[in-house]
Amino acid sequence: MGKKLNYRRTFLIGLAFMSISSFWQVYDNIIPLILKNTFELGETVTGVVMALDNVLAIVLLPVFGAISDKIDTKLGKRTPFIIVGTVLAIIFMLLLPAADMAVNLPLFVGALFGVLISMGLYRSPAVALMPDLTPNRLRSKANAVINLLGAVGGVYSLIMIKLLVGKGLRPNYEPLFLSIAAVMGLAVLVLVLTVREKKIAAQVKAEEEFLQQEENPGKEEAKPMEAGRVTVLAPEVKRSMIYMLFSIFLWFMAYNAVTTAFSRYTMEVWKLEGGGFADCLMVATVAAIISYIPIGQISSRFGRKKTIMGECF
Repeated sequence: MGKKLNYRRTFLIGLAFMSISSFWQVYDNIIPLILKNTFELGETVTGVVMALDNVLAIVLLPVFGAISDKIDTKLGKRTPFIIVGTVLAIIFMLLLPAADMAVNLPLFVGALFGVLISMGLYRSPAVALMPDLTPNRLRSKANAVINLLGAVGGVYSLIMIKLLVGKGLRPNYEPLFLSIAAVMGLAVLVLVLTVREKKIAAQVKAEEEFLQQEENPGKEEAKPMEAGRVTVLAPEVKRSMIYMLFSIFLWFMAYNAVTTAFSRYTMEVWKLEGGGFADCLMVATVAAIISYIPIGQISSRFGRKKTIMGECF
């Protein structure tokens, strides 16, 4: 039984997250500019529209995550959602620049709603794929690789923004969206062709059971208490989960507040045109890439909490 992370497999699994990150980088930075400069919406209305993805995520992510937990297909639990969601997202996404050029607000809003639903369809399954196919003891290292791929997707989008977005208030965004659609489609195609989800999940489960028996010979694996079909968490576990979820909520609230306003801020305050704002974001993203693998190694050795709190330094 292997006790080291399969980096090649983890890299391929991370392609789904890379495709997601490449889209959200463009969404957060370009959609506000279209709403403001093409459709002449005010800052408040633009902010409301940009918050729509988070509102939908509250409903869609738990629902589709739970559905993918329960289904069982020849391709596995998560892969069908990743395939369907990516195809639909690409179709709706390519309607956005067309609606922008035609100054067709109903088409733009409809396409935007469609792409957000499509991304919500496979976001949770894509994130859950790594834990499904990685032994528990190796997930810190694997998570570093997944985040690395996500950052790579973000850098790719920033490079495309820099190269393909022209100057002026209303540049042609079609080449940019085509480049993002291409990387999303290619990433998921490679994932589907190389990662056999169902086979790997069975192997990981067998490996976990073997190691459990090896570490605790003669003992049965502890199982959570169940009331009907509902798993009952211990009070301390439940409290810890609530704190963790709340911290994630605060992090995302702060992060989204910055990212969805950054491109407009640079245009209004710094007077940057076209994709000039991408240079600033690229510095931060590249710095994140450099940190992911070392931090993953540290958290694997000292524990995730100690690493987050800085207690391992």
